[in-house]
Amino acid sequence: PFFGYEQCARLCTRFIIHLFSCPEHPPSSSKLEVKLPNFIAYVLHRTKHHSCVTFAALILLQRLKERLPTVSGSSGHHLFISSFMLASKFICDDTYSNKSWIIVSQGMFQLREINQMEREMCYYLEWELNVDMVTLREFEDMVKKDFIGEGPYPTYILPSSSKTTPPPTTNPFQQPSATLVLPHSYVHRYSSP
Repeated sequence: PFFGYEQCARLCTRFIIHLFSCPEHPPSSSKLEVKLPNFIAYVLHRTKHHSCVTFAALILLQRLKERLPTVSGSSGHHLFISSFMLASKFICDDTYSNKSWIIVSQGMFQLREINQMEREMCYYLEWELNVDMVTLREFEDMVKKDFIGEGPYPTYILPSSSKTTPPPTTNPFQQPSATLVLPHSYVHRYSSP
């Protein structure tokens, strides 16, 4: 079941699989045999967070891929829950404890795994967890448009997440005519091979 989140869950699944070439099924060592779109739908249903948390999580995964371009994933479940958990903690005032994320993840991960995933994701992202609202809004619009159906899908390059870089005051995703490179080299969209 998708609990009313099928479209968003499938969109997130396509995005994660595109970035990390991971399978829809969890690793064989997992206690739970739930495909990635169903897993994501349950997380969205259980938390009932605003969509900005979901797309902030995808931005964190995009940053992870930009920092580690050759990395591929064996578990989209692991990638999604760790980025969603961090986005939730960063955006929401009152969020879940790490123990609660065990329930949200349907018992797929133990507390020590949740803690380790959180630490590792923060480390690999160099604690750059902030997402400015202009980038978030435009990224959400692009992903909803670009990942709605079957591929090929574009690859994005996000605006700098440097703490010293102020948020853009104009739309960094606005496409100039006849090119896929966006203003000020904020975001690039390339077609997949």
